[in-house]
Amino acid sequence: MAINTLFSLVGWAYLPDLITRHLLTFLHSQPMLIPNPPQPRTPTYVQHYRFTFAFVVLAYLGYNLVQGARGVEANFYELLGVERAVDESGLRLAFRAFAKRYHPDKVGANGEQAFMFARDAFEALKDPVVRFAYDRFGPDVLHWSRLSTPREYLHHGLLRSVGYHIVTLITLFVLSSIGRPSPVAFWRYLLFVGFLSMEVAVLLAPTPSSFDTSMWASSPDTSTALLNSLFPRRVAYQHVLFLHQLFLFLSMAISRVAPTLFLPPPPPPDKVSTLSQIANREATILLQTELHSIQPSLEHKRLQPITEVDEAVMEGLAQEMENMIIETNVRKDTGPLRTAWEAAIQNANHVNLNQNHPTLAPNQPLHSLEIPQLLRTPGGTLPSPRPSPPPYPRSGSSYTRARSVSLGY
Repeated sequence: MAINTLFSLVGWAYLPDLITRHLLTFLHSQPMLIPNPPQPRTPTYVQHYRFTFAFVVLAYLGYNLVQGARGVEANFYELLGVERAVDESGLRLAFRAFAKRYHPDKVGANGEQAFMFARDAFEALKDPVVRFAYDRFGPDVLHWSRLSTPREYLHHGLLRSVGYHIVTLITLFVLSSIGRPSPVAFWRYLLFVGFLSMEVAVLLAPTPSSFDTSMWASSPDTSTALLNSLFPRRVAYQHVLFLHQLFLFLSMAISRVAPTLFLPPPPPPDKVSTLSQIANREATILLQTELHSIQPSLEHKRLQPITEVDEAVMEGLAQEMENMIIETNVRKDTGPLRTAWEAAIQNANHVNLNQNHPTLAPNQPLHSLEIPQLLRTPGGTLPSPRPSPPPYPRSGSSYTRARSVSLGY
């Protein structure tokens, strides 16, 4: 039983997704079924995947339910070939008929185990109290000692059943606590409460073999009547085992199908994320504009995204960025390197300005002159501390790359 449960869990974890992908690929390859198959990651493809996944999970659920229903071991009544409401005389006749067919003296040692099992079934069912407990809790009641009344058997059996429900509740709590909050957590708890109520109703409902129904319900409830109609030859403990399997499979189905089939609506866009996207788009436009200034596209008059840049252009950009970094670091430095850099700039400016301003003394500071007088050259233009490389020619465009001018002091 544990091995079957383990295989079922592994199957629920991997098989639905694998089968869905292959089935959806097959459906999209059939023009008679889907004339225009959608492309992956499109809304239509996602919708097809959701419906296919739900179908696969529900089909797998039905298969496991059928297998679980068929895998239940036969009860004592089925072993002896009698109805659940048989009396003691009917049990004796059934056991004698079974002994005639399967007695070890007739079938040999191979039938000894079956004969011993049938004898234990007859001994249990002919005692009304043990029969009452067997109908509700199965063959384990044969090993319970020091119990003599139906209330004692019922109390002991319910206490033994509590362990299963405690483990199940802890498992649900752990599943709900791991990761992000699940929208199906509430429905799993509701399913647990519903199946627990049905199990209690099945255990407390009267059975055809109950000798005294004064302390039980006068008639079975709807769930018990439905189970008896589906499996007329089974007793209460077999119905409980089927409810456990049904709860496990429905919980797995809800956990897998509901988040896929009923996706929550997308959250409203965050203001910060919207501004970030706008800033990212503007930065991309500026970057593309700068790239077009050094490597213009001659095929289109409008700006087109540049995906590949020439190696010569990249080398020029790298050298220019290296010079800018060095210049920035030198200007920020407070040591002898900055002093030497400032002295070199002062000497160069004196050499350039002495030709235009003879009144400037050799040691006169530059800040003693007015800024317009200091910066302007005979041609009336502003000098640049480092010449910029000329932009590449671009036909049909009047765009010229702008470059910041460093004053150098």
